[in-house]
Amino acid sequence: MRWVFVLFLIGFGFPLLVTTSALLTVPSGDAPLAPKSSFAVIDRRSYTMPALRTTTLPQVSAGVRKTCVLNRVGQLYCWGAHSDVPNDLGPVRQVSVGGGGHTCVVADDGRLRCWGNNGYGQAEVPEDLGPVRQVSAGNAHTCAVTTAGTLRCWGWNLGGQTIVPDDLGPVSQVSAGWLHTCVVTTVATLRCWGSNTSGETTVPDNLGLASQVSVGYAHTCAVTTAGMLRCWGSNTDQYGNPSGQTTVPEDLGVVSLVSTGSLHTCAVTMAGRLRCWGEDVSGQSTVPEDLGAVGQVSAGGNHTCALTHDGSLRCWGGNNDGHATVPHDLGAVSLVSAGYLHTCAVTAAGALSCWGSNTNNDWLDNPVGQATVPPDLGAVSQVSAGYLHTCAVTTAGTLRCWGDSGAGQATVPHDLGVVSQVSAGGEHTCVVKTDGAVMCWGYNGSGQATVPGDLGAVSQVSAGSQHTCAVTTVGTLRCWGNNADNQSTVPPDLGSVSQVSAGFQYTCAVTTLGTLRCWGANISDQATVPGDLGTVSAVSAGGGHTCVVTMAGMLRCWGDSGAGQATVPGDLGQVRQVSTGAQHTCAVAVDGGLRCWGDNRSGQTTIPRDPLRVIDREERVYLPGVYR
Repeated sequence: MRWVFVLFLIGFGFPLLVTTSALLTVPSGDAPLAPKSSFAVIDRRSYTMPALRTTTLPQVSAGVRKTCVLNRVGQLYCWGAHSDVPNDLGPVRQVSVGGGGHTCVVADDGRLRCWGNNGYGQAEVPEDLGPVRQVSAGNAHTCAVTTAGTLRCWGWNLGGQTIVPDDLGPVSQVSAGWLHTCVVTTVATLRCWGSNTSGETTVPDNLGLASQVSVGYAHTCAVTTAGMLRCWGSNTDQYGNPSGQTTVPEDLGVVSLVSTGSLHTCAVTMAGRLRCWGEDVSGQSTVPEDLGAVGQVSAGGNHTCALTHDGSLRCWGGNNDGHATVPHDLGAVSLVSAGYLHTCAVTAAGALSCWGSNTNNDWLDNPVGQATVPPDLGAVSQVSAGYLHTCAVTTAGTLRCWGDSGAGQATVPHDLGVVSQVSAGGEHTCVVKTDGAVMCWGYNGSGQATVPGDLGAVSQVSAGSQHTCAVTTVGTLRCWGNNADNQSTVPPDLGSVSQVSAGFQYTCAVTTLGTLRCWGANISDQATVPGDLGTVSAVSAGGGHTCVVTMAGMLRCWGDSGAGQATVPGDLGQVRQVSTGAQHTCAVAVDGGLRCWGDNRSGQTTIPRDPLRVIDREERVYLPGVYR
């Protein structure tokens, strides 16, 4: 068994442990290893990002794997990893995306709300905090300035970053980083404390009065009241720019705003010019040439976002979780497909949108990630989101695949011809051609890509993790490939079949009489059909949970629900299609509305509101609620 299937096994029905690098800052990315797995509880119902409308000053906050923006009416709009937003949030006037997977906002009434990773208590707002003017979410600690100018900090304290100096006095602005914290007081004095391994908390003696401060992973930058930018701390030249992230460009000029990322820095001049320097491995320091005048910038872990004067939000750099992809309005959906950590949907107009994990964007044969829609794709009739690859059938019957192709699963055969249906599995892909013939390719370690010679004409095919099933035009079901849990052994009394779904080590089929039958692995009761189910029209077998659409249009789910994936939203109503991923579920309502719920570690259940496309490393998009 190849190693990728170990990950596939874990992700489909068992806890998945993921470790990442710790290049973190404000606002930036991944948390330190917490002593416990703890998340501040929010409403886990499906979240659809609101359409941006007008009022209040807009703001963008870029984290390591997540981006949030506020529109003029204070609506919060987030995408990327861990992009859930509480449904009862209300209007917001400031947002800060933390480095360790938590987010904090200041509501219009001054209340502070935090959610997400809470392993060190960073998302637990002190009960006696009072109204807040500004908040900064660090890697695993949080600091807030109250309306009275008092500073409060809480969370991880390894470097002493949450211990506020007794003689601090009133504060006007705070910036919380990895292991240090800096503030500008109401008399324009800059104070820093916490870890000082690279001199990041040692304020230069000749700094003068400060108007703004921003702290990175191990460096600090401040704008003086005269508009001069000063940076100090870590300046290791191995991160990209030979001068390092704390060497300010000599020709920078007068500065109005600075934002420090994990290992890069960006500054906006008084003329609205944006300059970035430091690490540029993901293109985060390469400012788009056509950007124009900038009003605000936020440097994240490996991406950068800027709000321009003409009303555009621009993001560029790393995009593994879709955090640099600016969403639009999705509109009515005709079909959805839930993959391992990403989701794809086809709109009523044939446009394809994909969001969530985008980790496999560097394969030689397919230089885009599984959640990146090729810009030249055209109108689509069907999509299938697999483990780490995606395939779509255009309205002309052409098949396009992208993402991970280590086993050739995303490499479309040259002689394929016209396709009517596609199914992307673990590391293999299968299609039904217009003449009813089935073709499969990719990893074949269990024979899952070897089509039986006597199969005959097929109406539908389903590629699972390591096995494949097909329904012939006369209603016969055939399965082949891995059979360790008898998932490929078709029950002899099954009868005529109308639809099949091959999940992770188990199979479900709907007979022509509307009866559901499931067999194979059953560790979470995913193959145990409820006795009161009745007749069904469609089934989707996922990692460890199963969902069906009944003849009455109602959705039923069962099996593993550790991430809430089998818990159907109470207000869902009638649906016409459902798709189960590893640990998340998506359903299309009868009116074309899309709902997703369950695991959202890569933003796969956060529904965008228009086709998402990433071209090269940056994308320009107009957000009507950001500027008028």
